[in-house]
Amino acid sequence: MLPFSDRLSFPVKKVFFLLMVAFVLQAAPCQAKEIDVELVWKFKEAGWIKVQVEQGNYTLKEVDKDKQIETPFPAGSALELTWGGWSPALKKNYDPFQIWRGKELELNRKGEYGSFLVQTPDGQQVSYRGSLRIRWEDGGCKLINRVEQEDYLKGVVPIEMSNSWAGDGLEALKAQAVAARTYMVRKTRATSQITDSPDYDQAYLGRNVEGTANQAVEATRGEIMVDSITYQPIDALYSSHNGGYTERAENVWSNPDPHFTSQPDPFSQGIGGPADRWRFIIGADVLGQAFEMGPIAKIELDKLPSGRVKKVSIRDIDGKVHEVGGRAFVQKFYPYGQPITVQAFLGNLFNVQQIPGDEPLFSFDLKELGVPSRLSGLVDKQKAQEVGSGPRLGRILSTAQGIREFPASYDVFVFNGRGWGHGVGMSQWGAYHMAQRGYTYGEILKFYYQQMDLIKYYL
Repeated sequence: MLPFSDRLSFPVKKVFFLLMVAFVLQAAPCQAKEIDVELVWKFKEAGWIKVQVEQGNYTLKEVDKDKQIETPFPAGSALELTWGGWSPALKKNYDPFQIWRGKELELNRKGEYGSFLVQTPDGQQVSYRGSLRIRWEDGGCKLINRVEQEDYLKGVVPIEMSNSWAGDGLEALKAQAVAARTYMVRKTRATSQITDSPDYDQAYLGRNVEGTANQAVEATRGEIMVDSITYQPIDALYSSHNGGYTERAENVWSNPDPHFTSQPDPFSQGIGGPADRWRFIIGADVLGQAFEMGPIAKIELDKLPSGRVKKVSIRDIDGKVHEVGGRAFVQKFYPYGQPITVQAFLGNLFNVQQIPGDEPLFSFDLKELGVPSRLSGLVDKQKAQEVGSGPRLGRILSTAQGIREFPASYDVFVFNGRGWGHGVGMSQWGAYHMAQRGYTYGEILKFYYQQMDLIKYYL
């Protein structure tokens, strides 16, 4: 006789599965709820902020140790909070600044819709939905945006991918919406809040980035990925570009996860601009200085089956040897806060080439080699035909730092790489390529995540 589960009809199986999900997820609510997002990406410890209500009706609640005062704060109302010399100073609308000894300010939305603008003197300006809590901590403002889950995702998906992808890659945006929602659900079940920073969680930029990607959020409302055995939300990791090969989680963070595998990804090849293929050049002496060593004489790479560098061994001209993890090595040269270009060090899927510093530049295809434009411009095309003529590679400090006045006598190292990010889970550029080729968001997610099912977590 067949097992009981095999004797169930399909409709009964489906109902049974949904009941199991509801039980294991502890009776998930049937409606989306609000979450708290700490705004640390653009406004961490801001010493001065201005908040202005754009749309909707709000109240401003001032909370101190002994009392709470709540007053209407309609559209057009504004407040400013800054350091007044001895304590924080607060300004409301056209009133003068006054010493503020309160504990917290709450800008609470009244009604279904409302938005407000947060500004700083350095030009940061972001519009948010929902409500806002403000505290003064450690010499700066701590801002927490309380926002409905789906509205939060509308500020995540377009910046993690792009509104411009909606035309020929809407299914990729849907996959991103499901992945981002899964991450949000898992994170907010474990902790009280999530941040807006891609360095800690997911990039979130409120109404500033909302656009056609909203369609993807609305089309997948409430859908998340759960483990096919435990029905718990999976850790929905993703990165910009995996370089053509996905990676196992244990090879990045040491924690095994059955939802990720290491396999070729043909959809992440030949797409993504700088993220697809990049090149970083650095002088041996500059490389050594990054690790408090002398000029580097030799580099050896220990690689994973995916081609990612697990460990880098470097030896300087004095014989000193130093070993560093592949990701830690990349972090030394990663262009934090800088535009991403083909000359940036973007990930640990790379090879290295050692070239004598006295080689003349004309010996190489300068565009292909990726030397700094200031140096390639020095090559005299007439003299380039003469053996040994032209400026030397030894003039390169690095593609990030430019050139030096006189060439050094040390070698130059060229790092040729692919991909941008850790490579675990969904490749955003790969997902976009799959969508362009007609794959659905469900098929995209099934390719990048193993042992999972899609469910409707809330309505």
